[in-house]
Amino acid sequence: MIKSNHEWSKDALFKKAQLYAETMTEHEDTAWQFGLWSAFTLEILIRSAISAVSPVLLADSKDWNNVLYGLGIPPKKPRFLPKSASITELIVRLEETVPSFTREHANFCAGHFAKRNSEVHGGNLEFELYPSSAWIPMFFSVCETLVASLGEPLDNLFGKSVADRAREDIAALNDVNAKSVKGAIEGHRTVWIEKTDAERDLARKQAETASLRHYGHRIDCPACKSIALLQGKAAGEARKMVDSDGVVERQVMKPEAFHCVACGLKILGYSKLLAAGLGDTYISTSHYDAMEYFEIDLDEHVRSMMEDDNNE
Repeated sequence: MIKSNHEWSKDALFKKAQLYAETMTEHEDTAWQFGLWSAFTLEILIRSAISAVSPVLLADSKDWNNVLYGLGIPPKKPRFLPKSASITELIVRLEETVPSFTREHANFCAGHFAKRNSEVHGGNLEFELYPSSAWIPMFFSVCETLVASLGEPLDNLFGKSVADRAREDIAALNDVNAKSVKGAIEGHRTVWIEKTDAERDLARKQAETASLRHYGHRIDCPACKSIALLQGKAAGEARKMVDSDGVVERQVMKPEAFHCVACGLKILGYSKLLAAGLGDTYISTSHYDAMEYFEIDLDEHVRSMMEDDNNE
C-alpha cells in the first residue's frame, strides 16, 4: 500500500481537489474562472476516487513502470518520469470500478473536460458563454457521487455554505415532478398564439412597463417571448468593490420565482425553473455612496482629526 503523501494517493489528491474547489468558489458562478476551476477540481477528484480503489489504476498502461510507481515501488528505469492515464481513460475506469458513477455522470465529465480543453488550448471562451443551469447542478451531482465514494461528506470538499447550495441544486435536478412545468409553458404558449395581434401588442407593452429591473431580473418569457421578471434569493456572500463613485456590491442570485405579465405564466420553485430552462443564476448589482455605506459621520471625523497630533 502506498503512503498517504504519495502523489497518486487518494489523500494527496483529495487535498489538492479541496484547494482547487476553494479557488473555484472565490469567483462568482457566472464567471469563466468558476467554470474553469470546476473542471480542474473535477479531474483531481476523479483521480482521487480511482486511487481509493487502487493507485495502480491511475497508471498509464503503455509503460509497466508506471504500474510499479502506482504500487509504491521505485522503478529502476533510468530517468523515469511517472505518467498517469489520460482523463478520458480514467472516466472509463471510474465507470467500471465505482458503481454509483453512472453513464450520465461519465457523459457530463467528458463534455466538461472537452470545454476545458477548448478553453485552455484555443481562443474559445467556453466557460464565459456556459449558462450556469446547464452544468452546475450536474457538476455538483457528480462531485457528491465521487466524494461519497471516498467516504467524505460534500462539506469537506466545498465548505458548508457551498455544499448546502449544492444539495439544493442536486435535489432540483432529481425532482421528476418539476418537469410538468413544460406542460404549463406549452399551455400558455397556445393561449398566447390564439390572441389577436392587437391583444399581444398591448400585453407586451404592459409587461415592458411592469417588468422593472428594480423588482427582479429581466428575461424573455419561454411561452410568449415578452419581457418578464425572474426573482431570486442571495446565494453566498456579496462581493464588494470600492471605486471613485462609491461602493459597488455584487450579489449572485439563485432564481426562485418567475412571472410574465403579458401571458400570465407563473413558475414557483427552483426545481421547476431549472426544468423550464430558467435556472441560471444572475448578478444583482447595488451602488452605494461610500459615506453612507460605511456610516461615516463627517462632522465627527473632522473633530477627531483636529484632536490628533500626527507630527510627533
